[in-house]
This record gives sequence, C-alpha cells and structure tokens, in this order.
Amino acid sequence: MPVPDLFAAGLARGWTTYDGSRLEDDLTLEADVAIVGSGAGGATSAEVLSAAGYKVLLIEEGPLRTSSDFDMQEARAYRSLYQEAIGRTSKDGAITILQGRAVGGTTLVNWTSSFRTPPQTLQHWASEHGVSGLSVEALQPWFERIEQRLGIAPWAVPPNANNAVLQRGCESLSQHWAVIPRNVRGCWNLGYCGMGCPTNAKQSMLVT
Repeated sequence: MPVPDLFAAGLARGWTTYDGSRLEDDLTLEADVAIVGSGAGGATSAEVLSAAGYKVLLIEEGPLRTSSDFDMQEARAYRSLYQEAIGRTSKDGAITILQGRAVGGTTLVNWTSSFRTPPQTLQHWASEHGVSGLSVEALQPWFERIEQRLGIAPWAVPPNANNAVLQRGCESLSQHWAVIPRNVRGCWNLGYCGMGCPTNAKQSMLVT
C-alpha cells in the first residue's frame, strides 16, 4: 500500500517554501516573527503563533526531505538528515550528538521517546539558572496539549526480548520501570526511526 507524501500534497495545495541553495536573486520576505530552526521548539512555537494570527517565517539550515526520500539506508540518511553527517560530538569528543539537520529538526530522526521534562530538571533550571514560569503546574496544560497534538502515549506493542530482560531485571531488583511514551500514530514498527519515517507514522514536526 503506497504511503501518501503529506508534504508533497501540501506543496501541491499551495504551501510556500524557498530553497536558499537554489535562489538566483536576493529574496525579501515579510513576517511578524522569524523563527530559526524547524525542530520541536521552533515548529511548535510557529504553530502557536500562527494560530494567534501572526505571520510566521520558519528558517531551516537543512534540506527539505519527506517520506518519499526515506528509504531506510543509513549512508544516505546520515549524510542528508544529520548535523555533520552524524559526526557531531561533544567538545571533548566523548559523546556523539545525534542532532537532526533537515526540515523537522531532530524530531525527524529521533526514536520517538517523548517524556515530560522531569520536575528535578525544572527545579534545577529555576535554582541554578534563574528560569521562572516553568514549574510543573505551569507546564501541565502545555504538556497535555502537545501530548494530544502528537498522539503521545505509552507504546502498546509487547517488548522485544532485550527489553523484556530489562523489565524482569528491574522487577527482581525492585527498580521502577515504565513503558516508553511515543509520538506516533499507526506505527508500522519498522525499527528505522533514525532514518526518517517512511510511513509518516512518527508525528515529527515535518508531519504535524
């Protein structure tokens, strides 16, 4: 069964995009708000502002790739969808940073685990960095809103053998465990989330 390319259909209906790498002349655009980055933060902000009546311009350094391009081939996906072709690391080189670089940002290539910001993290931001207005209570309605918007819910498929071992281990050690909440609708369980979702089941910023 063919999977409709939602973005291609949108472009056919009149969505407007500009590929800066192909412009032959200067381009002037007018907007109330310009947002750099089309990932989780940028795209969600754009949607909220657009709904409030603002004209929003999203600027993304990476290319536009859609489900028609996602063939689950690592070599192509890493080269075209990740920062530095998946070579980005922390300053000391100890940690590889799997950061997306395409329309949709990292939501295009992440593995759909969708957690609310932990209370201890919010408290750290407040006490160590002076961040105000982001308490658990203040964020509760926003978390609920985005969970509904992106279909975030605990994954209903039984765990594979590896995860079942972890579950049994946690239970035998009296450690807490939980099923991962995921931002998917109609997931085919292909296991290639990091290559871009070819079925548009992942509710990435590209899709939503």
